[in-house]
Amino acid sequence: MGHFYRFKRGDQVIIVSGIYAGFRGAVDGAVFQRTIDHPDAFSPGYHVVIRDGPVVTVRWDQVSAMNIGLEDNQ
Repeated sequence: MGHFYRFKRGDQVIIVSGIYAGFRGAVDGAVFQRTIDHPDAFSPGYHVVIRDGPVVTVRWDQVSAMNIGLEDNQ
């Protein structure tokens, strides 16, 4: 696994930038492909399963660890 990948499958994350900023979900896998916010470039990133929503592909720098114990509003 490269230095870009910090999270593994099942880790709870929050998306911190882009059109899904503020949404919380779980990592489904690490990928190297086009992402929702950067469709013209291949980048290291993650498939994130949004709670009660879609699976989105975001770049590695668009996610942060979610603090467990906080109430989920999305």
